[in-house]
Amino acid sequence: MFKSPFVRRLALRSINAAWRADRVAAARAVEAVEDTVGCTVTVDEVFSTEDGKIAPLDPPPCPITLAWGQKDSLFPVGIYGKIARERLPRATFKVLPDVGHVPMFDDPQLVARTILGVTGAEMSQH
Repeated sequence: MFKSPFVRRLALRSINAAWRADRVAAARAVEAVEDTVGCTVTVDEVFSTEDGKIAPLDPPPCPITLAWGQKDSLFPVGIYGKIARERLPRATFKVLPDVGHVPMFDDPQLVARTILGVTGAEMSQH
């Protein structure tokens, strides 16, 4: 089924993994689906607003950058970004344009530039 780039794009978008999954190899698409099916962590466990679930990390042990996919429909930034900012009040918060929940699938160059921009490293021209 995942041999077709069109099917990968539709299928992975429907499980909220990627906006442009047609760029992902068929084998990696299968792994992504298997990982999703096997995940036991719930949204409530990560983003619950109930007291005592997860305390804010303030101060953090190191610099933290949250890079969030603008088109993430699993954890929409408009809903969950506020909670993430409360949990990590001193973190740098970046919204990555035109990418979904797994931005590495959608735009690996953007993700690499974001990481390298934070670390001060340079991107290889390979």
